[in-house]
Amino acid sequence: MLWKVQTLKYLNNMKKLVSVFVKYPFYANVIIAIMLIVGTMSFLSMKRSFFPEMSEKDVFVSVFYPGASPKEMEEGITIRVEEAIRGIAGIKEVNSTSSENVSSTRITVTGEYDIDETLMEVKNAVDGITSFPVDAERPIVFKQRSATFAMFMGLSGDADRLTLKKYADQIEYDLYNSGIMSQITVNGYPALEISVEISEENLLRYNLTFDEISRAIAQNNLDMSGGQIRSDLEEIMIRSRYRTVKPEEIEQIIIRANPDGSFLRISDVGKVKKQFADVASQSLMNGKPSISFAINKLPEEDLSKISKFCNNLAEEFNDSHNDAELFVTYDFLVMLKGRLSLLYKNGGIGLILILITLGVFLSLRLSFWVAFGIPASFLSMFILAAAYGITINMISLFGMILVIGILVDDGIVIAENIYTQFEKGMSPKKAAVEGTMEVLPAVMTSVTTTIIAFSPLFFIEGRMEFMYEMAFVVVFSLAFSLLEAFFVLPAHLGSSFILRRSPKENLGKKMRDGLDKLLDFMRQKIYGKSLKFVLKWKYIFLFAPALLFIITFGLFGGGQIQSTFFPSIPFDQFNVDITFKPGSGEKQTLEYVQRIDDAIWEVNDEIKNELNDTVDFVNYTFVSTGAAFNGQEVGSHAGNVFVLLRDLENTGTSSYEIVTRVQGKIGPLPEAEKIKIAGRHTFGTPVSISLLGKDLEELNAAKDYLLRGMKQIKALNNITDVNPAGKREVQLQLRPKAYFLGFTQASLTNQVRQGFFGGQAQRLQQGKDELRVWVRYPKSDRINLGQLENMKIKTIAGEYPLSELAEYTIDRGPVSIKHFNGAREVRVDADLLNPYDPVPPIIEKIKTDILPGIEQDYPGVTVEYQGQQRDSNEAMEQIMKYFSIAFALMFLVIVVHFKSFSQGVIILVMIPLAWMGAAWGHGIEGIPVSMLSAWGMIALSGVIINDAVVFLAKYNSLLLEGIKVKDAVFKTGMARFRAIVLTTITTSVGLYPIILEKSFQAQFLRPMAVALAYGVLIGTAFILMFFPVVILVLNDFKRSLKWGARNLNMWIKRGDPNYIISEEEIASIRKYPEREEVEKAIIMSKRRID
Repeated sequence: MLWKVQTLKYLNNMKKLVSVFVKYPFYANVIIAIMLIVGTMSFLSMKRSFFPEMSEKDVFVSVFYPGASPKEMEEGITIRVEEAIRGIAGIKEVNSTSSENVSSTRITVTGEYDIDETLMEVKNAVDGITSFPVDAERPIVFKQRSATFAMFMGLSGDADRLTLKKYADQIEYDLYNSGIMSQITVNGYPALEISVEISEENLLRYNLTFDEISRAIAQNNLDMSGGQIRSDLEEIMIRSRYRTVKPEEIEQIIIRANPDGSFLRISDVGKVKKQFADVASQSLMNGKPSISFAINKLPEEDLSKISKFCNNLAEEFNDSHNDAELFVTYDFLVMLKGRLSLLYKNGGIGLILILITLGVFLSLRLSFWVAFGIPASFLSMFILAAAYGITINMISLFGMILVIGILVDDGIVIAENIYTQFEKGMSPKKAAVEGTMEVLPAVMTSVTTTIIAFSPLFFIEGRMEFMYEMAFVVVFSLAFSLLEAFFVLPAHLGSSFILRRSPKENLGKKMRDGLDKLLDFMRQKIYGKSLKFVLKWKYIFLFAPALLFIITFGLFGGGQIQSTFFPSIPFDQFNVDITFKPGSGEKQTLEYVQRIDDAIWEVNDEIKNELNDTVDFVNYTFVSTGAAFNGQEVGSHAGNVFVLLRDLENTGTSSYEIVTRVQGKIGPLPEAEKIKIAGRHTFGTPVSISLLGKDLEELNAAKDYLLRGMKQIKALNNITDVNPAGKREVQLQLRPKAYFLGFTQASLTNQVRQGFFGGQAQRLQQGKDELRVWVRYPKSDRINLGQLENMKIKTIAGEYPLSELAEYTIDRGPVSIKHFNGAREVRVDADLLNPYDPVPPIIEKIKTDILPGIEQDYPGVTVEYQGQQRDSNEAMEQIMKYFSIAFALMFLVIVVHFKSFSQGVIILVMIPLAWMGAAWGHGIEGIPVSMLSAWGMIALSGVIINDAVVFLAKYNSLLLEGIKVKDAVFKTGMARFRAIVLTTITTSVGLYPIILEKSFQAQFLRPMAVALAYGVLIGTAFILMFFPVVILVLNDFKRSLKWGARNLNMWIKRGDPNYIISEEEIASIRKYPEREEVEKAIIMSKRRID
């Protein structure tokens, strides 16, 4: 057959190539030199980052409409934006929030199309909307660039707020001007504005309106070109230059000229102030006024350079200023170095353990060249990684640790086989060539299946997208390890210096001889006898895995092995968010957040005393008012305390304990509407449920029902309604008298708005600040309802108090209205009381106990799961999609290699058994099975196949040598025992340092490490003991099929009267087939090309 000719041709060419390298090791040394030089240079040139950069997936549309209510924003802005973008391809979901003065729409794309194309389509669609309200500003459409945290800085001191802002502006300028960073956010103060404040008394005295004053400012405070004087001799520009942002100069603007020749200036009727906008915006760091800086890093920017520049800038600033100090509150490079050193340490320990293992089971010289495959593969991989922009980060380094033990598997199999051939009497060079070629197809197949198993990680989207870099490291390291094992390794093992007949007697040789005897004892006396017993009772042991699966499901049901969506990862920072009734004053909010701040420092002192520690566990606390719950609550009723902790490794406490103590110290706060004390969720909110519908009243009623039900679940904590409660509103309604005087709802409300909110006269630019000029009443004239009632409304018939022209009611309107994919949304979030509790049982309880009531009582409401449930569902969809393809490809590779469908099936049967071992490992280590474990199990699928492929390849080769099936199965187990045990040990010990690591930095890596290490360890035990049983049972099954097919054929032929069958033929057909008759390897070997 053609494929057989091609295979033989390929193997002959490979043998020639391997022979060249063995005969001339110089070529191998050249490759080593290139790997060492170019690989090292590539590694040193790679940038450092905390996490891999995520792809850009969000486009934002923001529209400002000063003075508009949330409902006005929803109906006039948000709905029109949503309708305009509805037909754009590649949009995954649309989330929008309509708040006072602003509408914000977040468009998440699927990733099928280039985000820049989607950005342009969205921009064109939004620009095409012609029905926005007249006073609405132009929409701002932008995409969120992919960036990671780099640095947090804080500026605080005794200086006043305007001075701190001046310092902050200079610091921001220096940061941008450095040329090494571009993503800088400054927080801690509201926008600057110019407030022109005119009392009602003066307006009446001078017969003025706000409109007249606004016009005077707008038409006089400007720079304007008046053309030019041009002659043959000169050109002179004509300009009016009177634009100013100085309050004292604006006060001199003339409103009008009086009949007596005098002028009425703004200073005659009111005051002009340059001030911060009148919104809640207190910001304190460790009790002092502060401004904070958050610096993010783009993929092309270098974290090391950013860190160095910021630290130097802080030193220079502090040396030159006495009234303020600039702190580096959180340097992500320091954390990165800590985490990288953790991975370096654990990777180094794993490498040393692998070297010791190889040195113990193989000769020291042999083990050196086998272990050399690790740095050789990594250095080669670095060359590609640097070219593709892969960075040195936690995920890429974990990929290296993950693959350390796997990299030597192919080298172990080849080296062990070369050593076996050498012991049979071959010369070192011949043993190197023949030993390599004998296992080359099996090794190629096993490594290829491992590469395929890791390949789905390339295509993950969403929260787990960062796995791409781990997949890159693993896949290309394995690919290069294959090249090293086929060419470089045999070239050096073919040396007589490495393979020697009678090595000198020394301590090392004596130890190895002793270990060889121990290994032989284990192989012959323990494994050999056990295997004979298992093969004798093969049909009983065939059902053992089924029993073990039942026991495993029982362990899950009983809670001995737990499962959750994502593991709970300790944090190094946490937030305290608190809100009161919307409309509450800033004074109350500030008082409470300062009390909370004091409680946090009290907890810090208590833990220091208990643990006899002299260093604070809390590094910085940032107190702020005006916003809480990640900006979902905005106003004077909202406050936040952001806490940065020190590195808590080996301190005797944890971030969870600190948060629990703070909760106990603060106690219940019945005055607060909502309070939440929690750290950052690495993998999303544990429990998050959206209620969608059209009727806001029905949604709020359903939300209250859901809140009541969730509060009955004791395992939940920090149960909060994400949608803020409404602010109190004075809702005006015109009296008949107002209509008789020619007023409309709009014209009357506009006069009220000018006095109490302000009329915008101008927008001026000063440096980077845009200053809005507002004309309105002084603050003292707009602080209570009585002033509103007595406000004089100008009419053509004179001035009337507002109370004569309008009546009002006080009610609560929405602070913000949220949409999810066009439907109105309210959302309820909750944390776990015990952060290590599994989430799925709680979701199931909500689904069975609470949601049926909502479906029955509120038919217009639909439920959408968010948070970890949604992320988990998306991840499972991707697993099913991509692993199904990978599984089919692995099966195809195996079938092509063995030229047998049935042998491919029995190899894949080992995968669920390895998964069961991975689940046991989670139970042993006391960590729940999670989505991270699932990706580890997918990778395990390719690794566990390796040993099965090597086992089955040896079995087939023994059959071709004429050995009977039963003997071949047993001899294969004995022959491959050492290689399989050795590859298993190296894979497991390479990962075990990470498994034993208790630091919080390693916690999100442990599930994958546990799945892979225990899956390989226990899966290998199944291969050594159960796989031979499966081979024999498959053989029996094929014999029965063949016997049945023969007899069926004979029965059919007997129905043909023209066919005569002899007794000898009948006896031959009825005879049960020999085991060797049905083996594919033997059948294929007898085929010939005619």
